[in-house]
Amino acid sequence: MKLIFAYWAKLWGLDATALLTTSALPLRLIPALAGAMLVPLIWLILNRLGASRPFAFLGAFLVLADGALLVESRFILTDSLLLLSGLSALYCYLVARGLTGKRRWFWLTAAITSAGIAGSIKWTGLTALAVIGLCWLWDQRQSLGTNQRLIHAFKELAVFVIIPVTIYVSSFWLHFALLPSSGEGDAFMSQQFQSTLIDNPAYDRSTHMSFVSKITELNITMYRANRDLTATHPYGSRWITWPFLERPIYYWQGTANNVGGQGHIYLLGNPIIWWGVVISVIIILAHLILSNHKLPVKVSEPLTFLTLGYLLNLLPFIGVPRVMFLYHYFFSFLYSILIVTMLGSYFLTPKLHNPRYRLGFAIAIIAVGAGFIYFSPSITDSP
Repeated sequence: MKLIFAYWAKLWGLDATALLTTSALPLRLIPALAGAMLVPLIWLILNRLGASRPFAFLGAFLVLADGALLVESRFILTDSLLLLSGLSALYCYLVARGLTGKRRWFWLTAAITSAGIAGSIKWTGLTALAVIGLCWLWDQRQSLGTNQRLIHAFKELAVFVIIPVTIYVSSFWLHFALLPSSGEGDAFMSQQFQSTLIDNPAYDRSTHMSFVSKITELNITMYRANRDLTATHPYGSRWITWPFLERPIYYWQGTANNVGGQGHIYLLGNPIIWWGVVISVIIILAHLILSNHKLPVKVSEPLTFLTLGYLLNLLPFIGVPRVMFLYHYFFSFLYSILIVTMLGSYFLTPKLHNPRYRLGFAIAIIAVGAGFIYFSPSITDSP
């Protein structure tokens, strides 16, 4: 994905020094566009899952009015592209579930391709492939009935393997082809690897490493670098604190102006949304348990689907020893929005004909919007 940024910069005639000036604005278009696309994508996912229009709108509005997602999309970072790819995989798979023939193949391929792109941006993006893969396995539980269904399932399984592997490997092939020279990260690599890099002190034209050897060493090195990272950070946080927005991140500090004002940007979510989601889920779960209420299959199945996505994107961080940050929770945060709006759609949509419930719905939207406005000075560069 960083190579895409580099190519885009080349199209605009930007060099590395431009990143330190306002001339880097064109590079911000890519993450900004990806972040903006999350809003309609959440609406489409909720609509596909069967949520009512008011709650599909609410889910999209919660994404629109969250400061953390906005800030991450403002900087030249890959996370908004990661989120867009991962959730696009989810949406495309939901579409594919209800189709057969060529149309199913098209949407299934789109889903797996999107998941493969997410995994090639960051390893955490592989959860997108895991989510749709596990749901695909659930959908195949009746495929053992006939040989024809079994053969079809094996063909789809092959696509689940071939496309992501091809995308991931191709990204490294392109990387090696475009970057044959020495760089700042060379010290992490073996002497043999460094000897293949032009302008490296150890460069030896006669040295040869196969593509497989290079990609294997580079991936092992990346894994070890993350595993053995012992650095601390004042804005680091643990996974258990993320849903409660305990530790925002100070992203940027501006120069003080002539009246003493100073711009700054925090990666700070809208507390009305983050805390509201947690409280809403707790209340709904308590109601389900105390009333022994059983959800219909059309509701319980998508909720199971979404809960699986939430847990797959959160639980792996429990065993990560390195310093982590609030933005590692973004995938789970978006899944939590989908979960609470689906629950709200099921329990409250039939009651929206009541003026009191409509008023409550409107107050919730106003509160979210007010929270965004109140905290906006902390997520912009306004002094």
